Amino acid sequence: MQTSHPADFAKYGAELQNILANPDYVGQNPRDGSIEYVKEFLVNGEYVKVAVRLSAGRRYYARSLYVLNSNRVKNFIQKGTLKRV
Repeated sequence: MQTSHPADFAKYGAELQNILANPDYVGQNPRDGSIEYVKEFLVNGEYVKVAVRLSAGRRYYARSLYVLNSNRVKNFIQKGTLKRV
């Protein structure tokens, strides 16, 4: 997470547990089966996604954390890919 999206992680890394415990939207990525937790931060108007995968050892782990494009999120909501929690 820190390597792939360092600026996003620096800004929202401390919110990781909050995003997982209190997401605004949840979806499943059809390509890799990961579970996507999305939180809207009203202060910044940004949507932050945390992707969680199942490891070979059958343990869930947070694989990535990054800011999503707002228009993309709105498209995912309209398509039903992301569901409001």
